[in-house]
Amino acid sequence: MICNATSLKKYFNESTKIFFLYGSEIVLINDSADQINEFFIKKDFSERIILTKENFKDAQKIIMQNAGGSLFDSKVIIEIIHNGSGTTLPKDVLSVFDTQNFNNIVIVVRSTIKKINKNSAWVKLIDSKALIIECNKLKTYEEKAWVKGRLNFMNRNDAEEYTERLTNMFSGNLVAQNNEINLLKLTYSKNAENQKINYDDAEFMPYELEDKIIELDTKNALRIIHTIKKNEDHYAQYLVSIVGSIINTSISIFQNKKLNLEDLGVWRSKLRGYKKFISKSNIKKLMPMQKQIYHLDLASKGLTGISKEQFWYELENMVVQLTSK
Repeated sequence: MICNATSLKKYFNESTKIFFLYGSEIVLINDSADQINEFFIKKDFSERIILTKENFKDAQKIIMQNAGGSLFDSKVIIEIIHNGSGTTLPKDVLSVFDTQNFNNIVIVVRSTIKKINKNSAWVKLIDSKALIIECNKLKTYEEKAWVKGRLNFMNRNDAEEYTERLTNMFSGNLVAQNNEINLLKLTYSKNAENQKINYDDAEFMPYELEDKIIELDTKNALRIIHTIKKNEDHYAQYLVSIVGSIINTSISIFQNKKLNLEDLGVWRSKLRGYKKFISKSNIKKLMPMQKQIYHLDLASKGLTGISKEQFWYELENMVVQLTSK
């Protein structure tokens, strides 16, 4: 069976336990995977195993080891992340779809394949065994509905306002929209501006990282990251969202000179710093970073298979690139 990412919830039931996600919109692929996880976690699937390229050859073995539960009646979600190029899946991944359907195992295969031939043998095999979820570019009305659905942590009026703002600012760019929504999730609170993090022997405001980046202060920007890595590493996703917001805002100004920084959510006290930062940067440097920051956001949630050390290294490297004069 095949469905679109935006209608996935209509197809949820406990009998379907194998899923194949593909398409050109990586944000929709990961959003769909999150929905599947949330549905089955509510059904007591409490364990999760993530397999990447290095583990493909062991996929069948891992499935069989977990089949039928254990002494603790464990229910397991096995996610297989395929990041390869090409138009088909590796044999080791395809063999997963020949697996018997076990009551205690859910299998989610996420692939970077952008297009499939629905008449090919391997697609027909998957179609007979799994729910295929197409994650392709959204139409305008679908995009607005998707953004609004992601803003369900806001009150109705704010959700409608931000839906219009985000879909106008980042039309057709789900990566940028997703980065902004993740930042809003962390900051949407009346008292958010008063939240502090302790570091060294002083108090540190999370948004101070934003200040140091737009000031092109590499030394102190890295100091903030190093301190959080050591003492408050659960704020990793917060830092990624701050860096992503700087990148998205700057790109928007480069693409549309008529845009106002305040309309993009920049505080009045930071306007001068942003203008200076943008004048010292260029869109050719920033554009590749937009996808890099999305992958760092996934890494901060443990969804890419990279180590914590590699995550912090890449975040620091990005800040160095942003602040280099």
